Amino acid sequence: MISSERIGEVHDVRGDTVIARLNAASVPGLSFSRGHGYQVGQVGAFVRIPLGLQDLYALVVEVGSNPVSDTQAETQLAVEWAPPGTAWMRLELIAQGDRAGQVRRGVSRYPAVGDPVVLVTAEDLGRIYGKASGPSLITIGHVAGAPQLRAVVDTDRLLNRHTAVFGSTGAGKSTTVSGLLHQLANPSQFPGSRIVVVDVHGEYASALGGFASVHAVAGLETANAPEVSGLAIPFWALTYDELVAVTFRDLDDASSAAVQTWIVAAKREYVRRHPEVRMDPNDVTVDTPLPFSLRRLWFELYERVTATHFAQQNSQSDDTRAYETDAEGTEMRGDVESVTAPVYKGLVAGKIFLSASLLPMRRQLDRLAALLRDPRYDFLFKPGPWAPDQDGETEEDLSSFLRQWLGGSKPLAVADLSNVPSAVLPEVVGVLLRVLYDAVFWARELPEGGRQRPLLVVLEEAHRYLSSKSGAASAVVERVVKEGRKFGVGLMLVSQRPSEIQPTVLSQIGTFFVLRLSNSTDRGLVKATVPDNLGGLFDTVPALRTGEALVVGEATRLPTRVLLTIPASQRPDSRDPSVVGDDETRGWTSSRDPENYDHVVSNWRKTNTRASQSNEPNSSKF
Repeated sequence: MISSERIGEVHDVRGDTVIARLNAASVPGLSFSRGHGYQVGQVGAFVRIPLGLQDLYALVVEVGSNPVSDTQAETQLAVEWAPPGTAWMRLELIAQGDRAGQVRRGVSRYPAVGDPVVLVTAEDLGRIYGKASGPSLITIGHVAGAPQLRAVVDTDRLLNRHTAVFGSTGAGKSTTVSGLLHQLANPSQFPGSRIVVVDVHGEYASALGGFASVHAVAGLETANAPEVSGLAIPFWALTYDELVAVTFRDLDDASSAAVQTWIVAAKREYVRRHPEVRMDPNDVTVDTPLPFSLRRLWFELYERVTATHFAQQNSQSDDTRAYETDAEGTEMRGDVESVTAPVYKGLVAGKIFLSASLLPMRRQLDRLAALLRDPRYDFLFKPGPWAPDQDGETEEDLSSFLRQWLGGSKPLAVADLSNVPSAVLPEVVGVLLRVLYDAVFWARELPEGGRQRPLLVVLEEAHRYLSSKSGAASAVVERVVKEGRKFGVGLMLVSQRPSEIQPTVLSQIGTFFVLRLSNSTDRGLVKATVPDNLGGLFDTVPALRTGEALVVGEATRLPTRVLLTIPASQRPDSRDPSVVGDDETRGWTSSRDPENYDHVVSNWRKTNTRASQSNEPNSSKF
């Protein structure tokens, strides 16, 4: 043990990386200064390099001692210049301070060989982390190793520069996000906050309590979140290209022109019927968010492509269509609302003729019909009060939809997608984000826009729908991370597999909360992506405690190892099940009571994890 603050000296400077030799007396690892004990050479700790009227602050990212044996001299931790037995530290320069106590990220000067390396005392830490309060600062925990110092992040940077929360399963990702959301939705500090959470596991309804309105694909009602409404997204608010990607998938030029012509005509007719829209019908384009009947579009194009007629092509009309008849002699003309296709007679030479239309889109029309009949897509094609009838009329306009998500009485709106099959999850996320982002984009000069009242979008389990194969969601998110800052839209990505997220998206992230990450590929990707040069510091990520994170990037003053503080009442429904059982679960130590697997089958068929259970006895019949 020593009583001096000096623990070593600079020996090598390579850009922002400094190699320092430790004093022999400092090697035991404990030093005292002004009555306080400090650990020397701890990875993740700060050290100070005095340079006259300025100080450089650096993080310890690696420590080592050259081996005594010559046969071990080439080991990874060896430093070429150091004789055997020499203890050393690898430092990354982080910030620069002056004698007035101002500490700023980045350095304008570099140390010279022989400059002293000294301990960072409690007073120094106070200068490094600065004041822990301010209108845009929120407390997320305390600095690991310094419980007296609160760890804070800047919400302006958190939102405007985008954020990522990464960690392996069980490391505390969802709990961290829940704690952040409680802080951001705190009415005493942010009464006007506006946050949308994409929750693919249904974890946050119980944790966010009275802060959030919940919208689920199958309207769920639980004791923790009784106010749950059905998720509905109007398809007619999508752009033409996005609508085609979800419905037809691919169209040749002639077919695409026919679809666009039909949609534009239907939207212009809607404007003529509704003068309150205050638009010139000639200004309507295929992308104008006006309602039309997608079912009627399918029906009329299906008739045009597949109908047979009792007349030749130059005299075909609706009256000449050759319908088949059913057993009762009724013509099988189909039905728009039930998406039932009409049935036509087969070709007979000289008597029945094929439709004059040459559009090659029979396959695409069959796909659209299948989607319109699929209840998994009802949130999009039967969007509640925003569902158009055959004439394109809706109960409510798009403004009420936007008010539900962006202007509700509660600061958070949660999209509970726990009942959505994985096959359609990217489409669901992509469609929702697309509509909300466009609304904020076009309102950027209005009080409702993002520049006046920013919007934060939280994407849980982002790797499931932001990979290179997930076109619908990936395209929207890529646009948001590139240009969302200018329009007041920020993203928070939450994932256990950052390596599966598009690199373009990750490259735009400004702040990282890195919890325990076990996978070396994920760690390597994050290490290469973070804005600070921390090198070996990320090698400590697998050893982080549950609820402990490295916070680096724009929103924090300096890279910080933080022990997050999350009250039990703010924890989401994501805890591990208990094998031995507890107050909420039976576990393996309970006796095997009679069980009714009819409930399991019922939930499975309804794609609803929380479907109500009946007390009726087992009565399945097949």
